[in-house]
Amino acid sequence: MPDADALQIDLMGEHRYRPMADPTLSIEAPVLQRLYSYWNNKSKLQRPRRIDIDPLEIGVDIPNVVLLDIAHDPLRFRWRLLGSCIVDATGRNATGKRFEDFYPHPVLADVMRVFSRSALTGLPIRHVGTGRFADRDYLAYESVHLPLFDANGRNVEMIMGGLHFRRLSMGRRPS
Repeated sequence: MPDADALQIDLMGEHRYRPMADPTLSIEAPVLQRLYSYWNNKSKLQRPRRIDIDPLEIGVDIPNVVLLDIAHDPLRFRWRLLGSCIVDATGRNATGKRFEDFYPHPVLADVMRVFSRSALTGLPIRHVGTGRFADRDYLAYESVHLPLFDANGRNVEMIMGGLHFRRLSMGRRPS
């Protein structure tokens, strides 16, 4: 997993959180492969909805799961659930918080761009990058964003995601 966002710098000379999108879904982490397979099986008959998702069926992978509520017009996201592995890796729990209440600008714009892809297209997507968004640039991550639709199957009302972290061999370490 390359450190895809390490050299992204904005006009003020600040490092930016710019992960690489992978619409081919070349998922590497087994936990994310299982989560994608679960979502994909739910989508065979119709677009998956939140009501179709059963945490008991996800089982041992729940600690790596994220649920995001989506509001449209304007587009906004709120963390509904952050699995314990994600909270441990990032060192913070944003459950119940909206992105704009949690991330400073310009990180907010970058995070919005990442999650907007699935919210606006209704397509699953994979991202890779570093944990710079959580001041953890010594961690690499892989994530999948899996849209969940409203009862009519028209609009994405939630994103179920999964994150897998691994420590980079180089990079800033916590003191």
